[in-house]
Amino acid sequence: MVEWVAHVDESGSWPGAGGGQGRFVLACIAGSQEATAAVAEGIRRLKLELVPGIDPADWELHAGDMFHGRGGSLLGSLGMEKKMAIMRKVVDIVCDNDVVAFTITVTGVRTRGKSAGGTKIVEHAVALMVERLERLARGRGVVTVRVVSDNVPEGQRLAMERALGRATTRRPPPRGMPLAVEGIEFADSLHRAALQAADAAAYIANRHAGGDELFGEMFRDIERKACRPAKGAG
Repeated sequence: MVEWVAHVDESGSWPGAGGGQGRFVLACIAGSQEATAAVAEGIRRLKLELVPGIDPADWELHAGDMFHGRGGSLLGSLGMEKKMAIMRKVVDIVCDNDVVAFTITVTGVRTRGKSAGGTKIVEHAVALMVERLERLARGRGVVTVRVVSDNVPEGQRLAMERALGRATTRRPPPRGMPLAVEGIEFADSLHRAALQAADAAAYIANRHAGGDELFGEMFRDIERKACRPAKGAG
């Protein structure tokens, strides 16, 4: 039986001060347990290279914190060129392993005071993610997909669970075929290096959606992983 684990993280942008439009992004990195473990090992090695004196398990590679100097990031003081080089290495780790990767971006939402991560928006984005996972699973003979998300606030967690619970009625699989996506669990991304890779992918997609072409090539590399095997495979 072919089983996948799908690691999911989010990014987004608040609406403008004048009540403009928000943006919510989900990134998903999915593959067999062995393939996603290989991504995690690549992230662990990268972190060891970046900060040799600290156990990689004791700090998180978080793109937003790194770029915006939040949360006491160990990489926040680096220059832009070095930060971009780190993101390039994360993308290469994803692209060099036998996983699929894709992003879901919900834009043009008039929020009227709500953040881009409002629960209705989250629920819609997760429903789109589940539909895409189901198509990928059927096309690759995957029987079950277990979704692992970074910890999120209670409202978002419930929205994600609702979206998965409604997947059957929203767009059921072909007759006689069970749904591959079985459910969702939430984990601390500090302890899940594959979630840190998903975080980087979500950040890249969000910056690209906001018009930052510095992230364009990396975004396109990630999106190609939804339909191509690892480099050199096959």
